[in-house]
Amino acid sequence: MLVLVKWCLKSCYWNGRFSGVLNFEADFKTGQMVATKRSTIFSAFSHLLMFTLLIYHTLRTHTVTTMWKYANSLHEYVFMVIAGFRLICVFLALVSRWTQRRTFMRMLKSFWILYKKNPEIIQYCQRSILSKFCCVTMAEIFQVIVTFVLIRNKINFATGLRLWAVLSLTAVINVIIMQYFIAMASIRGRYTLLNRDLRTIVAETRSLNPNRSGVFVTRCCCLADRLEEIAISQSGLQKLIEQLSEAYQGQVVCLVIGYYLNMVASGYILFSITKYKGLSDNSPLIVTICSIAYFVFYYLDCCLNSLNIFYLLDEHDKMVRLLDQRTLFQPGLDHRLETVFESFVLNLSRNPLKLRFFGLFEIDRVSSFALGNSILTHSLLLIQYDVEHF
Repeated sequence: MLVLVKWCLKSCYWNGRFSGVLNFEADFKTGQMVATKRSTIFSAFSHLLMFTLLIYHTLRTHTVTTMWKYANSLHEYVFMVIAGFRLICVFLALVSRWTQRRTFMRMLKSFWILYKKNPEIIQYCQRSILSKFCCVTMAEIFQVIVTFVLIRNKINFATGLRLWAVLSLTAVINVIIMQYFIAMASIRGRYTLLNRDLRTIVAETRSLNPNRSGVFVTRCCCLADRLEEIAISQSGLQKLIEQLSEAYQGQVVCLVIGYYLNMVASGYILFSITKYKGLSDNSPLIVTICSIAYFVFYYLDCCLNSLNIFYLLDEHDKMVRLLDQRTLFQPGLDHRLETVFESFVLNLSRNPLKLRFFGLFEIDRVSSFALGNSILTHSLLLIQYDVEHF
């Protein structure tokens, strides 16, 4: 499984290079990140060509009615809004990549150092990474199949260029999300290792018999040193999370908006296929099957993105609960050990782990539930409008 994870990581890196999301080169043997002329020119040309073709494609408002004979004006309006906002969001995300290129180079360097110091973290996040890679890959494969089947009789050079632009846009979105996913999964893996060590320290401290002997004092000093190392590591991890959130906040906000609009539109499209039989009656069976499979993997991908962050927050909460067990320690512990415990707890209380973006929203289970409720509400509003006017 470890070989597969490394292959996924390499694939993500090269996809980032080919899509222009990574506008610098990385040497993972030495950890050096270099913004070469070659990587700069290739990324700039790729983005310029993609957006030129996408703008031209978006302005062709008859796209939906060409694909679907029975599409109404609301379908066309929804398509244009989704395509326009998606284009703007990806544009802003890539602008952030160019304006903060040095920041992303430092971030990748930091994660390279984190992995070199703690190679075990891969064991605790390999399933998440493989599941994410599998969902993204399968969704893209089904999307490509549906697209090629629908335009099989209209393939020419111009159509091929527009298709390449659309698939490149999807690749850019997936690469950005995959990079953020891997970063958060790696931090979660490191948190798991810290919690494992902290659990051992808490168990050893609870077993201490305060008798003020030399052995007792030595053990307390040893435990205090180990606890200080965990506290320093946790503080560094939280700073890394804050830097990651700050660097990705523009991209995360843009992509969350994109996900939101796609979810709302997906609910309406599923309703439309049921209501307007002509939307799917003339399509081959493989289109229907692949479309359903695409939606399944797309929603699984969204769930994995959310769960990845929730599990990280859970690991942080586990650390807080482990430290709360200090109230069960026997009285009379070494003063230094008690001081380190109190300092660690105080630091976590003063700096709770919160994933905020531009102050607009915070990612946690409550906000995700509210977002899901909002998606359902707006999907129903679209359906209600369709029922009343068409």
